[in-house]
Amino acid sequence: MLPRSSRASIRACRGAVFTSCQLVTADRSADVSNWARIPPAQASRRSWSGSASATVSRRAARILSTGEVHVSASLDVLATGRGVPVFVRVRCLPGKATEVANALTGWPNVRFVSLVSGAADCLVEIVVTDRADLLTLTMVQLPQVDGMVGSSSEVVLRRFATGVGWNPQLLDPPAVAALRSGRMDRWDQAQPSSPAPELSAVDERLALALTENSRIRWGELAERVGVMQSTARRRATNLFRSGALRLRTVVEPEALGLPVTTFLWLRVDPGRLNVVAQQLAGHPAVLLLASTAGEHNMCAEVAVARYEDLHAFLTRTMGALDGIRDVDVTLGLHTLKRASIVRPWFPGAVGATTDVRGHG
Repeated sequence: MLPRSSRASIRACRGAVFTSCQLVTADRSADVSNWARIPPAQASRRSWSGSASATVSRRAARILSTGEVHVSASLDVLATGRGVPVFVRVRCLPGKATEVANALTGWPNVRFVSLVSGAADCLVEIVVTDRADLLTLTMVQLPQVDGMVGSSSEVVLRRFATGVGWNPQLLDPPAVAALRSGRMDRWDQAQPSSPAPELSAVDERLALALTENSRIRWGELAERVGVMQSTARRRATNLFRSGALRLRTVVEPEALGLPVTTFLWLRVDPGRLNVVAQQLAGHPAVLLLASTAGEHNMCAEVAVARYEDLHAFLTRTMGALDGIRDVDVTLGLHTLKRASIVRPWFPGAVGATTDVRGHG
């Protein structure tokens, strides 16, 4: 076992990592090398991470430069009516799972790919535009992938929690509240309450530019889109505030000291589904929670530090909820693509890419 001082140091580093991530996400216009531009509500950074401003700035710059953390902006496919996410559990021939996973990371409509253990070998999140697109995907495109032997699909009906609003509680509540007060996007709304306004041609260009580089300066953004800086800022702000465009700090839970990632497939009594979802959505271990149509009617992604913590989550947290009839547990082994960002690991993996379809 590590000495107490070492464990404390590790926890402090994790807190600093997440603090840096939150600071970068909190104010899209702030430069990671110029923390003075971050709103005054976020001035007490020292108390959050135990580090001085210069230290946090240095750590954040280093973290972002390594690619361990990405700050991304993307269109919400549900809010903009551009599609529906579908989770596909893929079964592969022996020895073919990595090849299949690498191939799927290159699909532009695929936003998430992970090698998993359990009933499937690979888990994929794909955005489909309509039922015809889903038909083509499941009956034509996926069966043609070399090495696949079968798949099952779960269509997302409603989101209750997403990575955009995930709070693993590495920071004190006042610190989290202060950080979030400076955000211009709807981090607090997993499911759009109403459709976002129809996007104009200028909005489309703004969304594309911000998807490719969410840290772009307002002046540079305006020049690229071909509008005045005040127009670019106003229209981009409207996109964020309407829920059409979302900001997210993309980081693997393992980087925050939460290496045990699990995907849960639940069968819940229909009359209890909303209640169960609301009770689970705010749990710090829950990154994603959605109701689905398929073999199961709810799915979740959970990240914890140890297998003991997973056992406690399954037996105490979920075990205490009425209405859960069955849970299928799939352990995440390695994530190759998250939020449309590819993280190469195996030979032949595709380089980092993004897709304007965005989060949803």
